[in-house]
Amino acid sequence: MEKYHGKDLCKACTREAFYLSPTEVINVIKVVSPATSANLGSGFDVFGLALSSPADEMRFREIEDGVRIKVRGYPVPESSEENIAGYVASRVLSAKGVEAGVEISINKKIRPKSGLGSSAASAVGAAYGVNELFNLEMSREEILHFALMGEKYFSGAEHADNIAACLYGGFTCVSYYPLKVLSITPPEFLEYAVLLPEVEVETRSARAMLPEKVPLASHVRNLANAAFLVAGMLRGDGNAIRTGIRDEIITPLRKNYIPHFEELSSAAIKAGALGFAISGSGPACIALCDSSKIAGEGMAGVLSEVYQKHGLECTTYAGKVGVGCSVK
Repeated sequence: MEKYHGKDLCKACTREAFYLSPTEVINVIKVVSPATSANLGSGFDVFGLALSSPADEMRFREIEDGVRIKVRGYPVPESSEENIAGYVASRVLSAKGVEAGVEISINKKIRPKSGLGSSAASAVGAAYGVNELFNLEMSREEILHFALMGEKYFSGAEHADNIAACLYGGFTCVSYYPLKVLSITPPEFLEYAVLLPEVEVETRSARAMLPEKVPLASHVRNLANAAFLVAGMLRGDGNAIRTGIRDEIITPLRKNYIPHFEELSSAAIKAGALGFAISGSGPACIALCDSSKIAGEGMAGVLSEVYQKHGLECTTYAGKVGVGCSVK
């Protein structure tokens, strides 16, 4: 058992300094890394939304060398090379020439294979936390780069939609080659409700079923919808958001993974949702709401009732759009 002989709190960086002896200090920080919803219908691999819950809680402690991982909550590997947080932390330490190591304790509250950016939360949280712990002064672009390395290694695809939303917060748009992120503060009225069924979807499997070719008419309609979604977020226009979340390319292929998807969508729209979409690769689904008409909590109740009727298990989350990864 470690014995702490005193404890100071640095208000400037929320860093805890644990004094073990007159000469030895161990730095500790705590980071909250939120779930995210990617695609939002028309914006495959481009759009992302930070959620206010669920969120992983990560504790970073300086150690002599190497990377150690401790996990509670949803089970993920504790090997530093098999855990995406450990992988990203190792790459940051190596690239920045940090001579010390780090122990990362993860309270995993975002279920893996859920479509809620579980791996992105770990990847972003690791890069963000190591940067803060060792005062590396990395820019958000650098943190994004290291998190993307982890996503590419573990999912097999270089998609930055979840990690951008997790890092920047709000509503994000990603442009590739070169990688750029546009962060937009969504309208105040916007809330969300997420329904997560008790099934899992592998990101690799979900990507494997994507079409190699898309009809021109479908591409044009989705491009128009994506433009409307961005405009709706910028202008606070609920009707534009309603138009923008529609998708006729990816959703028809993936909805069969989600029990009673059409019934969920119908119930959400009937109850006043601005739109309903698969969250990332699924199986989670997200409804966007104008809180002046129906709050996220109320919409979560509508969605869960559909599953209760069929005797199916699910978890729901609801709230305002999140602010992204932050020191706790």
